[in-house]
Amino acid sequence: MKPFIKTLKLGVLRFINQFGYGILKLPPKPKKTSKVTSVVLGGKAIKIHSGNPLCFQYKQNPQHNGSIGIMAALVKSRFPAAWAVDVGANVGDTLAIIKGQASMPVICVEGDAFCYELLQENARLFDEVYPFKTFLADKPGESNMEMQKDGWNLTLTQARPGSSGQRLQFDTLDRLVERMKQPFNVKLLKVDTEGHDLRIIRGAAGILERDKPVITFELNRENIQPLGDSVGDFYDYLVNLGYHHFILNDSGGRLIGSLDNHCKTLLLDLYQYSNLGQPIYYYDIWAFHQTDKGLFDSFLAAERAKRG
Repeated sequence: MKPFIKTLKLGVLRFINQFGYGILKLPPKPKKTSKVTSVVLGGKAIKIHSGNPLCFQYKQNPQHNGSIGIMAALVKSRFPAAWAVDVGANVGDTLAIIKGQASMPVICVEGDAFCYELLQENARLFDEVYPFKTFLADKPGESNMEMQKDGWNLTLTQARPGSSGQRLQFDTLDRLVERMKQPFNVKLLKVDTEGHDLRIIRGAAGILERDKPVITFELNRENIQPLGDSVGDFYDYLVNLGYHHFILNDSGGRLIGSLDNHCKTLLLDLYQYSNLGQPIYYYDIWAFHQTDKGLFDSFLAAERAKRG
């Protein structure tokens, strides 16, 4: 039956091609579902909800999010005692990629209870993984929030006047790490929290000053703008902490280029250019401390090599 269907599809495609049309396979509509499937990441079969868009992305492109693995290997080679922190860990897909490339302890933080259940299961496949279910921000406290896309890509927005929302408790990454009461050196910090990345990184100022980790985060105007956070002020914050080297990838993980600590205006122009429906939806940013120029050079060379 499968060969017949494949032949039929090919015939239909050839027919409509004659009239200048084609067929584009779209990802399934994301949804919260308890149905679980698996994808192989880092040499392990990772459980993932079938309605999670990550499921489609990894099955279509097994190298999706591969840059984090390249970085983990580079960090481990230069800092053998390094730790990684994964904020917005979802079900543990990034964890698996990191572990597949580098044997390092990983702290995973995920606030979505639905995703956290699978994160706990997947974390048991690896040694030295420390999962935490909590929400992070730039300061501890409570806030009234609205929750969207829960169960696959949780997005938090400030509750509107008259809206019930949910009272959520927020912590900072500095406080969470401090409570672990053990010495470690965080050299890789990944944050992907649908707009809250800038605030969470501000709440890790102690880690940034002490350990100077490579930081990777998502610069998503669709989610940052409603929160009212200033990208320019955040750029100044990183530069003042000694982060002078930056690499930009597009939302597909493809290298765009690099910036230094004198490129604030260019970064803001690129930020304004991006948005849903634009050629670039959002950016994945990599930030390197000035003392890690060699690490920056090695990673940039690896990303350029992927272009072919």
